[in-house]
Amino acid sequence: MTRFKNRTAASAIIAATLAVAGAFAGLAPAPAFAAQGAAFYHAQLAAPLAAPRKEILNGIVWNCADSACTGTKGGSRPVLECQRLSQKVGTIVRFAKGEEALDDASLARCNG
Repeated sequence: MTRFKNRTAASAIIAATLAVAGAFAGLAPAPAFAAQGAAFYHAQLAAPLAAPRKEILNGIVWNCADSACTGTKGGSRPVLECQRLSQKVGTIVRFAKGEEALDDASLARCNG
């Protein structure tokens, strides 16, 4: 009977340990590429920046160097994200969400 109680207790301890491990599994660090965030937006600036810079605008992390900026995924329309960025880094001559670039009229609105 004692051996049966010990097995039951051991099984309960193992089950509890696995439950706790399972709960913390979702908190494991993401792979390095996910932590950096994939570029979702691409912007080409009219003039190069004096130094690399990082901006966080409307939840988008922008990394800018020379005359290019890349940004993580956002929820607003691309022209609005372009406007926010241009207010911080200057005139933008090309802005794209993935492969879809803004047309001339949208770029004018972006830089307005």
